[in-house]
Amino acid sequence: MEQGRLDHEALEGTRQRKLMVRVRRKLSPCVIMVVLAFVLSAPFGILGQTELQTALTLGTVWFWALYRPAFMPLFGLFCSGVVIEFFSANPPGVLLFWMLVAYGVAHGCRVGLSRRGFLLSWSLYGLIVLGEALTDWVLMVIRVRGALSVYPIVFQEALAVGSYPFLHVLYLWGLSVMEKHDRL
Repeated sequence: MEQGRLDHEALEGTRQRKLMVRVRRKLSPCVIMVVLAFVLSAPFGILGQTELQTALTLGTVWFWALYRPAFMPLFGLFCSGVVIEFFSANPPGVLLFWMLVAYGVAHGCRVGLSRRGFLLSWSLYGLIVLGEALTDWVLMVIRVRGALSVYPIVFQEALAVGSYPFLHVLYLWGLSVMEKHDRL
């Protein structure tokens, strides 16, 4: 009788642990994006803070959709994107739209990109960031009804493309730590 109760408790503990691992895996990238957006929306006075927020958000979506799409379900991406829009200085809806585009492209091309290597993936990510920066710029030109400098586009592109390899390595390290912890 006592042994059966202990086996049942051990089985229940294992089920709870597996459930917590699944929940953590599915929420981690979305929570990371929201925390980064929240922190980078604070008035630190860092040069390029808004552009960095966009770059890290799109880089996070790109990495997880490309390498571990099961860790970033579309519903979680959408919900975190709506929350991030509250902290974003971009025109409303633009960042969420490009998050969904990045997710769709990365998820749709992941088999082909995994065979061709990091440089092609990085280049395609750069094109998505360029699309987002151009969209922001065009909407701002329409809003002010005049010409604006293209330097913000160049700056955002350089910041996003330049920061992605660091972000990529950081997420690979985090992924290996998570997988090691899950095996214990």
